[in-house]
Amino acid sequence: MKVKNKLFFMGLLWLIIQPIAIANPYFYPYIQRYSNCSITVLEDNSVQVSFRAHHADTPFDPHKIQYNQGRGNIPNSEAITLTPNQAMLSIYVYKTDGTPDLSIPSHAISDIYLNGINPISTNNNTQNIKFDGGSDVFSNTYYDVSFRIAANALQSIRIGATVGGVLNIGEQQYSLFSSNGVSFGSSGKQCAHFYPQTSGAPDEMTIDPKFSLSPATWQLGAIQLDELLNTDTHSINHEQVEFCINYQTRGIRETAKYNIQINNLNGLSPNSNYFQLKDGDKVIHYQIEQFNYDGSVDQFPNSYGRMMELATLHQIPEQSVNENICFSAEINLFSTETTDKGSYSDTLNFTITPLS
Repeated sequence: MKVKNKLFFMGLLWLIIQPIAIANPYFYPYIQRYSNCSITVLEDNSVQVSFRAHHADTPFDPHKIQYNQGRGNIPNSEAITLTPNQAMLSIYVYKTDGTPDLSIPSHAISDIYLNGINPISTNNNTQNIKFDGGSDVFSNTYYDVSFRIAANALQSIRIGATVGGVLNIGEQQYSLFSSNGVSFGSSGKQCAHFYPQTSGAPDEMTIDPKFSLSPATWQLGAIQLDELLNTDTHSINHEQVEFCINYQTRGIRETAKYNIQINNLNGLSPNSNYFQLKDGDKVIHYQIEQFNYDGSVDQFPNSYGRMMELATLHQIPEQSVNENICFSAEINLFSTETTDKGSYSDTLNFTITPLS
């Protein structure tokens, strides 16, 4: 049964190659399956891709070409082999709308490895990357592949790939890729089907954004105690600060909405209307009035938080990977029966949760 499969395989190669221009790559499903598939967004916002491609049986064995359509052997046919010391990689990238992105230059893809070696040439073509490593490098029954794509090179994380070899026919060489490629699913951790010749764009990878707050510390400075104690309402608008929530736009869903809630280390006042600045047993109450980017105002503490809608990558000019949403906030202070001289502090926690 194995011999019959090999003969059919090589006969089909002859039928494919004979009528097509030399410049075109050729495809055959000689990759059996994929494993260890992963896409990861790194700290510098670049995208790391890796997978393992498992060969079908004995892909490098030489074979005589013959038709299996009742035509008999081809006169003067020669053995065809996949060169055992060379391999190929083809990378496919897609835009947000699902169309192929052919604008990515080869230098935007770095740290390319196949079984631990770098390519000898990309020919400025990310779909025809060639490796030459000696027969021992490619003698495994699989290819381990990894590469990294620069932060601003992608409109969306829609990536497919396939591997291949160099096919010898007489004195001519041709790029032969597996028609069974791989993509990575919406989680970036699946080995999903991808067919370079026929399939559309792979599923777009979506990720939960990583948020950071700046500045991380609000230093309010000195408070005039007499002013606070003698105010009729026992409150003053002490200080206005600005803060920003920073995040990565890459991989965010177009309808990404989140809720911001603020809680604190020292806890709330007995009636839950105020946060508490403390110095030992001494307490100053405070509230935060948050002036939002849409012109509205929210007062914290509250029980409902604040809704925030994130901009996605394709909504932002020049494909900015980093984005922020900024607010201004006014700190309103209120004296209590224990308010006196001291050094008061509190820690605020901003909890951001996705809305369904």
